[in-house]
Amino acid sequence: MIASDEQQTITRAKELADRLDKVDLDGLDFIETILVYKLPHLSREEIRKMLSLYEVELKQTRFYQEISAEERKEGELIGEQKGLQKGLQEECVKLLSRLLRRKFGVQPELETLLQDFPNYPLEKLEDLADALLDFNAMADLETWLTDHA
Repeated sequence: MIASDEQQTITRAKELADRLDKVDLDGLDFIETILVYKLPHLSREEIRKMLSLYEVELKQTRFYQEISAEERKEGELIGEQKGLQKGLQEECVKLLSRLLRRKFGVQPELETLLQDFPNYPLEKLEDLADALLDFNAMADLETWLTDHA
């Protein structure tokens, strides 16, 4: 397989995989490794499909387990980042609400505006926190929100 051209490599990999009764999981792992390096233009999914009749056995291979672990880890990191972003946004909304109520008092107009804050992206909330220092009246807040919609 290593010295073969692309089509021969694919054919021989399928032939070897067809003889799984004579090829153990280490052998199947070796076949996968050769395919990954010999055919870098193929995706993991394409390699899996090439050997799809043996999905159960593939799940036992080191290659499959490493890829699965990497995908889980990436998913966990993305989840953590989203959670952190959401937490920062919630804290920013709370802080802005407190500052605006302190600056302008509790007013029905302000409370109505504050209800939309959880829907704003974090960047917009941070920009509002900077601009808040220059506001003198509720009209300044309303103008800023209109200009940055």
